[in-house]
Amino acid sequence: MESIARRNRKKKIIELLESRGTMDINTLAKELEISPITLRRDLKDLEEQSLVTRIWGGATLATHAIPEPPFEDRNVENLPEKRAVARAALTLINPGDVIGLGGGTTTYELAKLLGNIPNIQVVTNAINIAYLLLRLGVKIVVPGGFSREGSYNLVGDRAEELFKEIFIDKLFLGADGVDVDGGITTLNPSEARLNSIMLNSAHTVIILADYGKIGHKRLIPISSLEKVDILITDEGAPREILKKIEKKGVRVEIASLSTQNGSYSQSDYKFK
Repeated sequence: MESIARRNRKKKIIELLESRGTMDINTLAKELEISPITLRRDLKDLEEQSLVTRIWGGATLATHAIPEPPFEDRNVENLPEKRAVARAALTLINPGDVIGLGGGTTTYELAKLLGNIPNIQVVTNAINIAYLLLRLGVKIVVPGGFSREGSYNLVGDRAEELFKEIFIDKLFLGADGVDVDGGITTLNPSEARLNSIMLNSAHTVIILADYGKIGHKRLIPISSLEKVDILITDEGAPREILKKIEKKGVRVEIASLSTQNGSYSQSDYKFK
């Protein structure tokens, strides 16, 4: 028969993973004041109950409710709109800026355009964006952390620690939902926690969201609109919702699809 102490400990493990998304073994064991060996036994039991998923060096909550489409599938959705939003975002970046880029399909489109801006430095938790920027000759900073299925993004305590210790001039974040009451939301708890920490490290917060995200609430909140400085969206976004977002103090910029029809010239996307 399982002891009350062990049941309570397992409950605490679930609570910690719910609030933090992904944790490494040593940090989780320290929080619980138990040995890593004891923790691994508990995690094994919880995994057998389909409550957690063990990953290399750590654990995360098992997710069942809303599967997230793979990056490659999401990348082709509303692609002209995403490219238009990325071009509008590019106009906000100055030489010498320290830029934060969250993972996602629209921020990936923005990353393609950064090769010709001198002396910028980009901090990103997205491996695919980091690799692209390296090939474009852009200086990058990448945190540690865990990768998650269906995504190129690093999450977890080690990624969070980096963003708690740095300062970013301008942070560009994608979102799964942007709503007047719900604020900025996403589907993944690990992403939500990390994005919230990234947001607190930035002087200016810019949300990139095509029309399909506007007016929608997703599973996990990242932040309220009060913490957002600028929202860049496209011409398909509902104007009545955008007006309400503006009343929350957010500057709304609408990207035009008519500029090169959302396509790139060769000079925009040239590897060094």
